[in-house]
Amino acid sequence: DYFTHEARYSLSEEKLLRENVDFNYVTIRIVQEDARYEKIPYQTTYHTLHVMQEEVLEEKIQCKVLSCDTISQVKSKILDALYKNIPHSNRPNIHEIDLEWRHGRGGHLILNDEDLTTKNVYGWKKVNTLSHYGVKETAIMSLIHKQSGYNHHTINYHKSNAIPNCTVSSYFSTGIPYGMPLANGAVDTGDNVFHLVKSIEDQNFNNNSKPERLHKTIPEVFLTRLLSTKGIVQKFVDDFFNTILNVNEDLPISIKWLFDLFDECARKHNIGDVEIVHAWKSNSLPMRFWITFIKNPDFIFDIHKTATVDASLSVIAQTFMDACSTSDHRLGKDSPSNKLLFAKDIHKYRDIVRHFYGNIQSLPTVSDEDLNVFMSELSRSHEGHFNTVSALKELYIYVRKYHDQILTSLDTDAQCSKLHLAHKLENVYCTLEGEQTSAC
Repeated sequence: DYFTHEARYSLSEEKLLRENVDFNYVTIRIVQEDARYEKIPYQTTYHTLHVMQEEVLEEKIQCKVLSCDTISQVKSKILDALYKNIPHSNRPNIHEIDLEWRHGRGGHLILNDEDLTTKNVYGWKKVNTLSHYGVKETAIMSLIHKQSGYNHHTINYHKSNAIPNCTVSSYFSTGIPYGMPLANGAVDTGDNVFHLVKSIEDQNFNNNSKPERLHKTIPEVFLTRLLSTKGIVQKFVDDFFNTILNVNEDLPISIKWLFDLFDECARKHNIGDVEIVHAWKSNSLPMRFWITFIKNPDFIFDIHKTATVDASLSVIAQTFMDACSTSDHRLGKDSPSNKLLFAKDIHKYRDIVRHFYGNIQSLPTVSDEDLNVFMSELSRSHEGHFNTVSALKELYIYVRKYHDQILTSLDTDAQCSKLHLAHKLENVYCTLEGEQTSAC
């Protein structure tokens, strides 16, 4: 669903489309060259089909979409097909282009999410889809530059949309002033737009409308589709966990040094509970580092993460968090569906985590000299990439909060005392606080 981001197949029960929606697959042949329009440039290595039509040689690429897709969704899928190997930030935005349907002999029709033919259902405007325009199993279409031959009017829809750097309102361009009758005789007020289902929180029922959705939160009914989605991504999840929890020559020695520090602290303070040390290690690397990138792959890759994908990634992230935990949760019929989905896999994932920590523990000890060399090389290789002043500020906020405790620890530690670290830190503290360093 274009607005609610619910999907028929998802790992998240929250974003699972509960209503039955009639649809069929549509194969779109994308015309790449057309002398009548200045085409949007792109590079592609796809296998293409050359056909002669209307005495013009046209290169076509096929793209599968759904008959229930909005026009904006169709444009997004076509752009994904055309720009498969191009970073998302370098692709044109869907509100910069129009979708033209070539139908019949010389027929050219610009498709829009909303126009004079948009239907009004009990005071709600149903955004146009391919089936609304009568597009069947196959169609020939092309992307052309946005046409400026009509007035633009926007829908003030408050929800965020699935495409970055633009708003939902920018997708709906129409020359219909609000308050004018549409083709079906209903009055267009500019409010209440929906795609497949109506958002519960946005429904304002009156005497002329009726409830459209009744969410029955019965996980068992939808568990089959959740499990089906899980089966599709299972191998990728397993491969990912095995890859990031693997000890090889690429493992940074700083991780070994840090984990040894945790083990040493446990021995020093007579902490015999292995679960505590396990929690320290989990909170330092898997939970703080990998969880962030599982939920936000767009931090690393130049891609677009939709709200639908984000919901499923959150389920995978929660599964990874459970794998790093040593506590067993008793599952029942009232347990969250995301817990039930990977219930049979959690013990396997926990074994992977434990073996990962054990394999790191068995590695040779990292000396301070080796660590310094490694960190120096790391700093040089990323010189200018990060704001070191900002990082130092964050460290100082921590130092200022725990000033007395840190100074006491530095004074009592033999190695730190030998290097006069407490005195050096106190000088830094006095300087930043505007005090005389000589008084420190």
